[in-house]
Amino acid sequence: MEQNKTDNGIDFSERAKGPFAHFFMSGWNHLVRLMAVNALFLLFNFPAIAIAFLYGVVFLPGLVNAFDLSKFITVPNNVGVALSAENTQLSFQLVSLLFVFFVVSMVASLLICVGPFQAGFAQVYKDIRNGTSVSLFSSFKTGLKENWKKSLGAMFIGMIFSAVIILAVDFYMNLGSDVGIVIATIFCVLYFAFILVQNFVYNLMVSTDLKLGKIYKNAILFILLRFGPCLTLGIVAALFYIVIPFVLLMSASYTTLGIFVFLYSFVVIAWVQYGMAFYTGQLIDRYVAADEEDPLENSEET
Repeated sequence: MEQNKTDNGIDFSERAKGPFAHFFMSGWNHLVRLMAVNALFLLFNFPAIAIAFLYGVVFLPGLVNAFDLSKFITVPNNVGVALSAENTQLSFQLVSLLFVFFVVSMVASLLICVGPFQAGFAQVYKDIRNGTSVSLFSSFKTGLKENWKKSLGAMFIGMIFSAVIILAVDFYMNLGSDVGIVIATIFCVLYFAFILVQNFVYNLMVSTDLKLGKIYKNAILFILLRFGPCLTLGIVAALFYIVIPFVLLMSASYTTLGIFVFLYSFVVIAWVQYGMAFYTGQLIDRYVAADEEDPLENSEET
């Protein structure tokens, strides 16, 4: 069985300029398309947003207590004096912002998403990287049609595994012991590693003919084989999916809310996902040979 799906029309002169230059040039050349993908991602993931909201109802109260988020939050009162949330109950507006933060971080990171649609977006990112993109909807339709079965499996795996990790973090952080904190930290690391795995999975899905089990195996091996770059990628993902939206939303001002709405409606999600797809493409080119299923074996030859 053919493992690598054929990539035609790659601009090798652009590729020769280096991966970073190729990434930014290809992204900039398709800026409008990426902005459209960002908006469509949110639109098509309304079911995932609803599921993530239910996750928030179940898990968010425990996470707020576990991480003592009130230390980082200030709420302006009617006369504009900042009151510490440690001394006041969380307002309805603040709780709403926390839910928005939780939902965006879960959906944008692909822990909870509509799998077939994400396979379509992954195909769009692949075609942009390879210079073969002709039509956004043509690429999207191809990715969805060819990978809907495997993407449904990845979707349910993401939902189940995410619930288990969050529940574990919630439980062990609220134990209030050093051992609990250590175990919770391990699960937090697994949480961010799983974000990378899920992003790798959808991009492997549209680039190879591997079965879903082998796709997950290869995605995990990618992290082990390229731990340093993957660690950097995980930090970038944490920055844009956790830190920046939390800061913007918890500032609770119209300016920061406006910045958040614009960035995460049209820019950030698509660019971060494209960055993940771009790097996954490099890993596939390097480790997944046309006649081999195991990247670890291929890596030993390079």
